[in-house]
Amino acid sequence: MILIFGYSKLAAEIASQLKAADYEFAVIEPINETLTFARKDQYTKNIYNYECFNDEELLSFGIDTNNVQMLFCVHNEFNRNLFVTLSARNLNHNLKIISLANDLNEEKKLHMAGASVILNPSETTGLRIFRQLDKPISLSILDGILNGNSGLLVKEIPVMPNSILDGKLTKEMDEFKRFNLILLGIQDKEMGKEFIFSSRGINHKLDVGDIAVVLGRSYEIEEFEKFIEKSELE
Repeated sequence: MILIFGYSKLAAEIASQLKAADYEFAVIEPINETLTFARKDQYTKNIYNYECFNDEELLSFGIDTNNVQMLFCVHNEFNRNLFVTLSARNLNHNLKIISLANDLNEEKKLHMAGASVILNPSETTGLRIFRQLDKPISLSILDGILNGNSGLLVKEIPVMPNSILDGKLTKEMDEFKRFNLILLGIQDKEMGKEFIFSSRGINHKLDVGDIAVVLGRSYEIEEFEKFIEKSELE
């Protein structure tokens, strides 16, 4: 069992991935209005309206046993994440706890509370991966990325003038496959901050100024970047 505390936008992305990978998980959301979104998305039927101020609510999931393998504390309210992180760590010293912070000060507090991994928007790892990943990749791989021991990286590849990527449609590009890279999606310069997930089936045309976000092994990304740079000089 995997627990997700707080049904934020990030939590919805995590729930989507867990469902796609066929993992057993439950969503815990203390706010009734937000709970409605979790039920509407229907990623799981295991949805609970718990505050988790009482240890008994966490213990009801068997959090003090091997029944719970991982806990995501990704509520939009930091103090809730901090409290649940601290409570869960006191109940299980071996539990994997991934918690959301918004700045370095919150990150330090979560570390002291016992979080195993911190997702911090000020960094270019963790949080960005979950927000941009829209493919059924196993939780073990995601866990490896967060801990930096999988050899996998998420990298932004800008489309420069004369790039071989300029003007190509995403469904027609074999360049990523040649280097064993997964195209997560496109950041379109004309659409502001909107991220276009590749798995949504949109055959998007890349233009100069766009950004392709890829997932792959570090050395393969490096080879791909050299290939792209060479095409820009020709």
